[in-house]
Amino acid sequence: MEYLNIAVVSSDEAYNRTLCMSLLHSCRQLKVTTFTSRQFVLAWSEHQGSSAFYDCYDLILWAGDEICDSYGDNIIFLTDRSSLINIDYDARRFALYKYEPTSELVALIFDIYSHLTGRGMSLVKRDNVRVVAFASCDGGVGCTTLARAVCQDLVRFRDCKVLYLSLEEVESTGDFLSLPQGIKTEGEYLYRLLGKKEAPFLESYLMKDSFGVSSFAPAAGRNPFRKLTLADMQTVLAALMDSGMFDVIIADVSTCLDEAAIALLEPAVHICLIAKTTQPGCREKNYMKQLEILCGEKTCKGLIRVDRRFDSSQELNPIASIEGEFGRFVSKLTERLLDVVK
Repeated sequence: MEYLNIAVVSSDEAYNRTLCMSLLHSCRQLKVTTFTSRQFVLAWSEHQGSSAFYDCYDLILWAGDEICDSYGDNIIFLTDRSSLINIDYDARRFALYKYEPTSELVALIFDIYSHLTGRGMSLVKRDNVRVVAFASCDGGVGCTTLARAVCQDLVRFRDCKVLYLSLEEVESTGDFLSLPQGIKTEGEYLYRLLGKKEAPFLESYLMKDSFGVSSFAPAAGRNPFRKLTLADMQTVLAALMDSGMFDVIIADVSTCLDEAAIALLEPAVHICLIAKTTQPGCREKNYMKQLEILCGEKTCKGLIRVDRRFDSSQELNPIASIEGEFGRFVSKLTERLLDVVK
């Protein structure tokens, strides 16, 4: 896992504390040290004014007017005026809006660091990340609604770090949360990882709902994850698992049985099959046969069948909590997953 050592410099101590806590809450891959402007200058003086002091930190976030005309190198100026926002990679001059939502600020910080250093994420082999898949042989049965509801339950009540990964043909992820400004899409992530053989910082490509469920920023057209070969999706899944950022990956494969879906279904500890009727019909039986052929009998043993007695028309607002009968149903389903999802 890659840690970024960041200094936050501002004469406003209340802003310092607030920004520091927000950054640490938003991303556990940051180490943050706060300074008032005076403290920073004194510390710099103790190093005989050497620029090497700046190198003690990967990035320095400076919220003040003192260096408005001279910031550069690894210093990011935090401005309170939108007219001063500037991201110039060639000149190594960066000015971000100091009141930007934290998730968007973190994404920009990692993107700037990647461009400045040419470095990507350090992957660490992990074997305790669990994959849970949600699938259906019929469309429109609430597969996405239930998958995202379980994501929220895992984050809110089980203290899990969760990534929601969609294989919908045209994603509905954007319906559940707004797309942050300046964030990169999943297509760009796949290009960096598979095309350039780099492991880019995920923070530049992920967005979170108000409960902290992470999702890739969806592409404007067809979902690029769905086009991946078995080998490419296995590479992507390994990179996500080895990033050290997640405890659980919820894969919404929907009705897809392409190679990309197989790569997610095979390692799943549970497959939640969302059924249209109480009793399996001909379509579902044929689907199960195909699933067993493609993924093997062992994969199908972890299957949990859920029929549409739950209210799939439930509006899943990322700000509002999941309550009532649907909320109780989601909680019970999540508990069934906890025999392996710790």
